[in-house]
Amino acid sequence: MAIRREELHPHLQHLNGMLTTHEAAKQLDLSYWHFMHLVEAGRIPGIRIVDRWLFSPADLAHYRRQKYGQLEDMANIALNNPTISLTERQANICRYLLANERPSSIARKLQQSRQAVHAQIALIKEKIARLT
Repeated sequence: MAIRREELHPHLQHLNGMLTTHEAAKQLDLSYWHFMHLVEAGRIPGIRIVDRWLFSPADLAHYRRQKYGQLEDMANIALNNPTISLTERQANICRYLLANERPSSIARKLQQSRQAVHAQIALIKEKIARLT
């Protein structure tokens, strides 16, 4: 639920646009409980107000980039380098990674096991390593 800016007390203006725990977990494609474990471990920053947590979209984007940025960079290199001969499955995985999909959600979309997706990611990494 969005609050109109004029309804906020001046000291609370910076809270407008913050996400609730459930919204933030959904944005990162994590279960609520796993997300809260990361928050309580200090890996995802948030603001606690009374008994509620609020999360900045910028902080969530930073966490996602920190966690999955290397995979996105790998996917970008693999798709943009014609000398890397990707299979159709590997190219699809790279496209999903560039669309901010996590390996577990890619596995669901491709109807494969997570291990199979991680094995394909490992093969892509090997192909890139051969170039350097």
